[in-house]
Amino acid sequence: MSPNAIAVMVKALAKGKLGLGALTGLERFLLSQVALPDRVPTMLVATNIEPYDIDEKYNYVVTTTRPEANLELFEKVRRRFKADTIVVPVWMGLLTTGAAELGTRFKIEERRVPYAVEHPIRDRRDLENMRVPAAAGGYMKMYFDLNLEAQRRYPDTLIFPVFDGPWDLAMLLRGDHDLPRDLRLHKDYVETDDPRRRERIRSVGDPDLYPAIMELTTRLAIRHVGLAKEHGLNLMGSTLVDQFATKPVLSMEDFIRYVLPYIERVWRAHHKKLGIGYMYTSPDDIEKGMQNGTLRQGGGMTAYGNYTFPQTPDGVSLPEYDRRMLEMVKRDHKCYGYLIHGKFIRDASKQELEDLVQRVCSMATEMRARMSLGMVSIPPGTDLNKIDLVLRLVEKYGRY
Repeated sequence: MSPNAIAVMVKALAKGKLGLGALTGLERFLLSQVALPDRVPTMLVATNIEPYDIDEKYNYVVTTTRPEANLELFEKVRRRFKADTIVVPVWMGLLTTGAAELGTRFKIEERRVPYAVEHPIRDRRDLENMRVPAAAGGYMKMYFDLNLEAQRRYPDTLIFPVFDGPWDLAMLLRGDHDLPRDLRLHKDYVETDDPRRRERIRSVGDPDLYPAIMELTTRLAIRHVGLAKEHGLNLMGSTLVDQFATKPVLSMEDFIRYVLPYIERVWRAHHKKLGIGYMYTSPDDIEKGMQNGTLRQGGGMTAYGNYTFPQTPDGVSLPEYDRRMLEMVKRDHKCYGYLIHGKFIRDASKQELEDLVQRVCSMATEMRARMSLGMVSIPPGTDLNKIDLVLRLVEKYGRY
């Protein structure tokens, strides 16, 4: 944790214990990671609101060609909404990961987040032509510049770059169809002792391609984090995201055996200062994951959350998981990162929103279990006044 963040935490603890004034949004959010704040802190992911819903002058062509447009949008969101912390000041999708500079081709449209349409790794020969960058360039440099400027302008909020880990980088460079197949070939090959089966596997593909790709992307991820440090960025809160390495793409067992060792190399190369962004799909998976030392130590602020939990048809994380999660975070001295998903925010009535916020906040406050409440993936056309409503409801029901 940075010296500034530690100072903020100490000040927040003093305010909470000695009654020395009201907590700021950043103080409340940071305090919730270690102790009970005055109320449930709120978080809004700015970039999960479509740029043209914030202001019709903006779209993804504008934000990917004019860097300052991202900071203009971020300032508009900050002025418009009063969440305790508003994160992510860059509307560029996955262009920021360094894959574009290595040959992944992205389609950029006005009203759709940039998405990969062509991947540069087709066989082993393509790997030989890829080099770990000596300096940040292209969209990655733009991403670093924007985060650095946001950190300078907004010291009262938590601005941090997020990095793709080895698996997600490999997905962008190889493709979401081919990489899981590469892993399957490799897994089948190393897990059999039958020479005839191994011969058959080699007849349909290269079982050595998967580890070769992951070796490259591990070195890339290590370098990308290093480049961010060289750029002068504060990495407090930064995470290695491998969100596509979870179910239904991979079982947790396969993730731990075939993906986590590469992530751990990046994590250790940077002195365990990054969070490991594995996406758990149930409380059972979190319990299982916490038995692994690396996942337990590297979980950061993202480990105990409902982001990828199953949802009801209305778009609400299964309610039966919430009490168990609150019991778990109270036992483990953690904070439950409860997220309200965009589909529900878009479609729910005001009363339905109130019922949800009242239910989860009342449960957390009655149990005296730490919880933050965030809003993510706001779909196009959502009435943005509902964001204000959720924030007011947390003020009403989220007092400890």
